[in-house]
Amino acid sequence: MVMKRVSKKSKRRLMIFGVLSILAIGYFFVTLFSYTYNYISLRNEEKKLRDELVSLQDEKANLKIEIEKLNDPEYVARYAKENFLYSADGEYVIKIETEEQEKITDTVNNNYVYITIISLIAVLILFLISRRKKKKSASKK
Repeated sequence: MVMKRVSKKSKRRLMIFGVLSILAIGYFFVTLFSYTYNYISLRNEEKKLRDELVSLQDEKANLKIEIEKLNDPEYVARYAKENFLYSADGEYVIKIETEEQEKITDTVNNNYVYITIISLIAVLILFLISRRKKKKSASKK
């Protein structure tokens, strides 16, 4: 085998181009990841803004409907009675707080849960007592 000698100048040139190539490839990948990250974040922001646009369009449609309803005098009178406690002559306004109603409903629901749990425990205890009595009566025979 014949080995060809590579001159120092060639080695130096290969070394410089190799290092420059590695740096260029590194720069390429860093730039690629940076642009990819920016693209993904912008796409997510676009999706969020599109969702917000849809909700704002729905709100706009609801407000247009509300404006049309407010042109009706009967609706305005009912709205004033419900929201501002307005009353006509001979009428009385009684307002019931919704939070209090929710608290009452929650309390009743919690009571049903507690009653259910207690009755299940009572049934289980009665079942265990009856089973124990059967075992005692079977062992006496």
